[in-house]
Amino acid sequence: MDINDSLQKIIQSHIRTNFHFAEVISHVSSPSHSATIKLAGSSTTISGIRYLKSYTPNNGDIVLCVVVRGDIIILGELQ
Repeated sequence: MDINDSLQKIIQSHIRTNFHFAEVISHVSSPSHSATIKLAGSSTTISGIRYLKSYTPNNGDIVLCVVVRGDIIILGELQ
């Protein structure tokens, strides 16, 4: 699923969403394919955050995240 598919599902489902910027603190490529992030304006890190298949995280990346029904998903890196 790419970012367009994800956003279309959110729009079609009329799900309340919030978008946030975050910094990738660390990541695990296998087996969990997850990252630890720090949301902008916060000093707390959050681990176990999943990311889209089309994005490969690197430590220090500034990313756009979406919060859907309490789940945070990294959409991709800001260029």
